[in-house]
Amino acid sequence: MASGDLIAQVADKETLDKTLANTSAILAAVGEDVRVKNIKRYGMKINKADSNPATRCTYLFDAVGMTPAGMNYTSGVFDYGDWADVFFVKNNYPAMVKYDGTEEYKLSPNDQTKKADGTTASDVSNVNYGGNAMSVFDGTVDGKIWLSQFEIGNYEYMIISNEKYDESYNDDAYVREDGSHADKLYYPMFGGSYDGTRLRSLAGQTLMCNTNASTEITRAKANGKGWNICSWSKRNLLNCMLKIMSKTDNSQTAFGRGQDSGYVNDASQDYGKLKTGTLASKGQFFGYNDGTHDVKVFYIEKWWGDRWDRINGLINRNGHILVKMTPPYNLTGDGFIDTGLTPSGTSGGYISKSKSCRYGRIPYVASGSSTTYQCDGLWFNNAAVCVALVGGNCNNGLHVGADYLNLNNGAGNANWNIGASNFLSYVGAFNQMQPIFHATRRKSFRYRVG
Repeated sequence: MASGDLIAQVADKETLDKTLANTSAILAAVGEDVRVKNIKRYGMKINKADSNPATRCTYLFDAVGMTPAGMNYTSGVFDYGDWADVFFVKNNYPAMVKYDGTEEYKLSPNDQTKKADGTTASDVSNVNYGGNAMSVFDGTVDGKIWLSQFEIGNYEYMIISNEKYDESYNDDAYVREDGSHADKLYYPMFGGSYDGTRLRSLAGQTLMCNTNASTEITRAKANGKGWNICSWSKRNLLNCMLKIMSKTDNSQTAFGRGQDSGYVNDASQDYGKLKTGTLASKGQFFGYNDGTHDVKVFYIEKWWGDRWDRINGLINRNGHILVKMTPPYNLTGDGFIDTGLTPSGTSGGYISKSKSCRYGRIPYVASGSSTTYQCDGLWFNNAAVCVALVGGNCNNGLHVGADYLNLNNGAGNANWNIGASNFLSYVGAFNQMQPIFHATRRKSFRYRVG
């Protein structure tokens, strides 16, 4: 798709104002706890005026009345609350995936060093294995993960559904580079390591670092067709799942602090970064609250902490936050959407304000603290072209977290604390035709807020 075609899809202000008014009327009319037969919608609204990370979050639709999930640090057991049987949790599993995208076998959900039988050793640490250890979200069982995000007044909304409920719901994270849509999502189970040829997702390895963006992308693509580093749409989707499950804006409290304070000024000790796979013998979710261990969500280790991960699709170009939700990507922001947001506040401070819209939930003001609003940090440089880094590293303290965003580094920047991880968007049932939302709702649900 040409950049002009992409930009042309953005509605003008008059259209957006009309759709926003329509959205407000719809929610007021149908209520925020309404359930629809055979469709699941798990939603949350966030009160931007409330700085308390827990009380600012309110459940919507099918999530109303559900018990949130979170780590029990006393017992050392993850408490699923009422979320264990929700489609995007129960249809998530760990697997070994070949370079060509073939799922060779599943891993034990309780110990990924074993195959699904719980006894046979897996290839999760085998550098000679022709593939990677991946976390899979299977959309062929109960439906894909559709996401709707917007704002009304002082509230941010995020809603996940197993169906394209109306035209505001998207499946950006499933879109391949050729424009087709997969039915499965593949996230790396481990932070990216380098085997001399490829960026890998394997346990027991040293995290790749001191690489620029072009090198990271080249090494990811060396795995084969469909492999690349993470994208903003994939990052944003998983963050929304975590927020809704836990009903809080404080990801570290709910799931684990992550490795945020293990830094040592010694290259021979890899500056304190942990090797991959420290949580390979744990379950789907696991974390500690001490700041020296990794965190694990949806079988994915170090979603925050240890090392910054560079991603595609989110750029700060001279004070303009630009996004692109689907591939192909570039490192300049050409053809991206200008969100109209400019980072402000104190660079290196804590997020106090974000914007929820068709292009994700984007932090852009840093005037908060480690215990207020989103509880995560924000760095920015408004005088350069900066490619997004996410998650934070082992020298960031409480700044790290799901939302921690660095818009302060150019694509050429390389350091001990910067790297990337490999994602796969090639495999899954081929499906170019997208579900059409029900005709009975077509006239009532026309909102799309940008």
